[in-house]
Amino acid sequence: MYMVSCKEFFTKYMIEYYSIYGRNFEWRRDRTPFKVYLSEILLQRTRAEQVEPIFCIIWNKYKTPADLLVNFEEVQEIMYSLGRFIRFEKFKQGLIHLVKNFEGNIPRDKDLLLKVPSIGPYIAAAIRIFGFGLKDVIIDANVVRVLGRFFGMETTPETRRKKSFIELACSMVPDSEFVEYSYGILDFGSTVCKPRPSCINCNLRSECQYSQKML
Repeated sequence: MYMVSCKEFFTKYMIEYYSIYGRNFEWRRDRTPFKVYLSEILLQRTRAEQVEPIFCIIWNKYKTPADLLVNFEEVQEIMYSLGRFIRFEKFKQGLIHLVKNFEGNIPRDKDLLLKVPSIGPYIAAAIRIFGFGLKDVIIDANVVRVLGRFFGMETTPETRRKKSFIELACSMVPDSEFVEYSYGILDFGSTVCKPRPSCINCNLRSECQYSQKML
């Protein structure tokens, strides 16, 4: 019963957190599957505040995978300031795959998404949740850190791949408001439950096992 109540408390808080403190990036407005896909490619290991102006330049010029692919050299030049040049080739191969196999559309089926070069489990889930409005679970370093701390779990870089953690993360996603919950936990991990958290200022501290040990 305690675990159930903690889960409900946590999920409700993340939804409320997003409604009050959620960050307002361009890719979160008027969402489409391709808009989400483009943003997630740019956001890989890159700060959202750094990505937003680059995203806006690209999005305002190219609205489809086909348009972006035809002009990929120009898009690549725009992306250079973000670094991580390794993402360029996979991104291009992903666009080719989408144009060749789906007429430039983004598939909603997870298995089909995972066959697209540059799309892994996280980006596939983000596209399904934010682009298509389908219930799914996102798991990244922020999610691992927040859930791990709240439930008092020892985490490693491999935690996100463990069946037990995946099951926990899935169990936290509500049947409704999963978009708000997903944005909420991402924002909470980026702005509050950072690698070096300030537990004294966290409203989850009364239930968070990590916080109880630290305070």
